[in-house]
Amino acid sequence: MKSNIKYILALPLILSLGSCSDFLDKDPLSQITTSGLSYSATECKEYVNQFYGVLNGPFTHRDNGLAYDLGTDNLLAVSYQNNKDLIDGLVTVPASGGGYGINEWGRIRTLNFLLDNCHKSTEMEEAEKYIAEARFFRAYLYFEQFLKKFGSVQWIEHATYPNSPELYSEQLPRNEIADKILADLDWAIERLPEHAIQEKGRVSKEVALALKSRVALYEGTWEKYHAGTAFAGAGDSKEYLKMARDAAKAIIDGGQFAIDNVGVEDGYFTLFNNTNYSSSKEVMLWKERSTKFDITSNWNQDAAPTGNNCGLTRQLVDSYLCKDGLPISQSPLYQGDDNYVTVTTDRDPRLSQTMYTPGRPRIISNGVTMVIFTKPSIDLTETRKCSTGYELAKGSSPQEEQQRFNNCTLATIFFRYAEVLLNYAEARTELGEITQSDLDISINLIRQRVGMPGMTTSVGYVDPRGEFTAERGYKGPAVSNLLSEIRRERRVELACEGFRYDDIKRWRAHHLLNNDKIQGAKTAQFTDLQWLVDYFEKAGAPESIAENWDEFINGTVLKWSSQIGEGINFWTDDEGYFAPYNEFIPSQHFSFNPNKSYLYPFPTQELLLNDKLKQNPGWDE
Repeated sequence: MKSNIKYILALPLILSLGSCSDFLDKDPLSQITTSGLSYSATECKEYVNQFYGVLNGPFTHRDNGLAYDLGTDNLLAVSYQNNKDLIDGLVTVPASGGGYGINEWGRIRTLNFLLDNCHKSTEMEEAEKYIAEARFFRAYLYFEQFLKKFGSVQWIEHATYPNSPELYSEQLPRNEIADKILADLDWAIERLPEHAIQEKGRVSKEVALALKSRVALYEGTWEKYHAGTAFAGAGDSKEYLKMARDAAKAIIDGGQFAIDNVGVEDGYFTLFNNTNYSSSKEVMLWKERSTKFDITSNWNQDAAPTGNNCGLTRQLVDSYLCKDGLPISQSPLYQGDDNYVTVTTDRDPRLSQTMYTPGRPRIISNGVTMVIFTKPSIDLTETRKCSTGYELAKGSSPQEEQQRFNNCTLATIFFRYAEVLLNYAEARTELGEITQSDLDISINLIRQRVGMPGMTTSVGYVDPRGEFTAERGYKGPAVSNLLSEIRRERRVELACEGFRYDDIKRWRAHHLLNNDKIQGAKTAQFTDLQWLVDYFEKAGAPESIAENWDEFINGTVLKWSSQIGEGINFWTDDEGYFAPYNEFIPSQHFSFNPNKSYLYPFPTQELLLNDKLKQNPGWDE
C-alpha cells in the first residue's frame, strides 16, 4: 500500500487497505470486537487514513458543488433558500439528524475505538504518531461538527455501545468542550513529526498548531463578543486568545513556511488552481487528485466557464482597499463601480484575482486562449448562472482539460500559512499587545504578495463605513480601528474559502447580515456594453477578440441587450444594483435571528432519548 494520502484516497477504503481490511471488517457500528487485532503501526496508520476524508478547507466545494462562503455576505447562490440560516423561519427543529446524528457521532465512535485499544500495540513507539493523528481528528471533528454548530454538547472519549451510559450523559459547557479539544491537540502536537520530516500528505505538528490557533481564536472571540448573552460560555477569553497567539507564533518561529508567489503577476489567483503543492511554502496540508486513480471532481466544469450558481456581493467587493492603502470612502484613486473596469482599477490586486474581469482567460486549450471573460453569466440557467453580476474566479482554472466532466484534478488546500498569520495578528490585537513588528511578520507579509502598502498600528485613516461602526448597525463591544482593519484583511485574503460565516458568528456580527442590503453589481453595465468596447479599444483587446472584432461587436455587444431583461435574468434595486432575491425578499435584507440562529437546534428525537440534553437558546419556543 502506498503511504501518500493521494493513494490512500484512490480506492474505497475497504479495498485499499490490503491486510488491514479484515481489521476494519471487525469494527461494525452495532458491535465492536477487539479479538485478533495486533495494532501494528501499519494497522494504526491505515485505520486513521479514513479520516483524511473528513477535512474541510478552501475550495473543498470541488467535492460538494458549492463554495463554503455561500450563505454569507461574501457569496450568494442563485436561490435564496441556499441561505436558510440567514432567513428567520426557514430553519426548524429537525426530528432527527440535523448534524447531530449517527454520521457525526459514528465518526467519533470509530476514532475512540482506536484510542481505547491502541495501547495494546507492540510497536507503540512507531504507532504513537498515528495515534496523535487520531487525537487531531477527534479534536477537528468535535470543533467542526459540534462546538461551532451546537456549542454545549456531550464529550464522549470512549467507544460506545447501545447501552453505554455516556450516551445519556449531560452536556458539558461549551468552554469545557473547547478545553478538551485543545487538550487533544496539545497531546497530538507533542507527538506529531514536524512538517520537514513528516510524510507528505499527513498531519504534522505545525498543522495541529494551526488548528489549535483556529480553535482558540474562535472560542476566545466567541466568549468575548457573546458575553452577557444566552450563547456565552464560562471560559476565560484572554486565556484562549493567548493560546491562539502562542500556537500561531510557534509556527512563525519555526521558519518552515512563507507566503507563496510574492511579487508574481497574478500570483494570488494562481495560488488556488494548482494540481500539486509539493513545492509550496505556504500550503501546509492539501489533497491531491488524479485521473489515474479516479480521484477527480466536476468543480471546474462550471466554475471556470460559467457563473456556477453563485456570485460575489457588493459588500465584499467594496471591502477591498485601493492601491494606496485607503478604503474606497477615502481614496482619490477610487473610480466608482459603474462597471467591471472602474470597480477594479487601482484596487487591491486580490479583487481582480478573486472575481472575473474582462480579458481574463476562461478556456485555454493546448496553450491557446480560446475563450476570455467579457461579461458575467447572468443569462444562463440556475445551476450555471452568476447570481450577482460579480463572477467568482478564485479557485478556477482556465485549462480546458480541467473543465471536462469528471476530469478536474485541482488540489484541495486544507491549511495554509496566511491563515496562521491572520490568526496571530488578530489574537495579539484582541489582547492589546499588537506592535508594528507583529504586523510586519503577519499582515504585511501577506500584503507583499500583491504589492499592497503595509499596515501600521496607527492605520492612518478611519473608514466611516467600516463594518463595526454605528453607521453599519454595530452595537457590540467597541472594536478598535486597527482591529477592524485586521478583520478587513482577513475577509479579503480568505474570501470564499469558508471562513466568513464562522467569523461573523464568533464576532457576533449579525448586523452585517441584517442591516446591509443584499446586492451585487450595477445592472446598467450589462444592458449597455459600450464601456467594454471602450475598454478594449483603449487598453487593447485580447488576441482572440481583436482578430474577430466585428463578431465581438455584432455577436456579443449588440445582441447582448436583447438576450437579457429586467425581471427575467435580474432585478435592479432602487440604487441601481443587482437585487438577486427581490422576488422572495422584497426588503433586500436578511433576517438572521440573533436570539437563536447562532447555534443549531438539537433534534427532538435526541431530546426524547436523553432527558439531560437541553435545547439550544430560542429553539424551544
